[in-house]
Amino acid sequence: MRAEGARPEVSVGIYRDCLFRHFGDREPREVEFFINERRFDILRDTLGQHLRGADILNVACGPFALEFYVAPQAASIDSFDVDEALSPLHEELCARGLIERSTFRTADVMAYEPQRRYDVIIINDLFYTKYVDFYSIVEKYVRYLKPGGRLYFDILDERAGPIWAAFGKDERYRRYDLADVGRTLSAHGLSVEARIPSMGIKGGLDGAMRRMMWGVSSIANNFIFVGRRLAWMVAVPLGFPELVP
Repeated sequence: MRAEGARPEVSVGIYRDCLFRHFGDREPREVEFFINERRFDILRDTLGQHLRGADILNVACGPFALEFYVAPQAASIDSFDVDEALSPLHEELCARGLIERSTFRTADVMAYEPQRRYDVIIINDLFYTKYVDFYSIVEKYVRYLKPGGRLYFDILDERAGPIWAAFGKDERYRRYDLADVGRTLSAHGLSVEARIPSMGIKGGLDGAMRRMMWGVSSIANNFIFVGRRLAWMVAVPLGFPELVP
């Protein structure tokens, strides 16, 4: 069953064709992952009402699935990613009217410097890799949240590491102590609005196993966090006065 406000099937088909055409040299499974709308079920549940009319920063955006599926009614979305192949895809999606009010730049996550503050900052499918550091990225980007703004991200639970390692599927991932993640958000002036276990997007046996693991041990492979910047926090000066209230 498609989510309320979901894109028409014809638009999804065009979006799918664009991705496969631009990324024909990549594994089909990788492209199908980005096309899978179920990736955004929890995001819709936790942030849906806050995306309408919002200024959004999409960190390490990938092929603009967030822009296409979830946030067509945002006031603006600034997106960036290290993948240079995304630039011509962004141009085509904008030209076709599949995404709107969207900008894109090619940049590394630690090199990118936003020029304004945002109602919502989304960091999706990034913290699993060993090549980035959750603590450094949160410290950098929380400064660009408006007071009352929200930071959304997913992160791998270290408690699930031995389970995934037993199946030979954990060596390329980085995992975190979830309690420490919460303390880090608090130290940066964010209250934890949500900490939700993800049951995956595949469904079937994979989903059943994840639900069983959660039901038996309260362990999930990854969790979604939403942190809200406290409204009374004073903005950190960023070097350009227009950002300081």
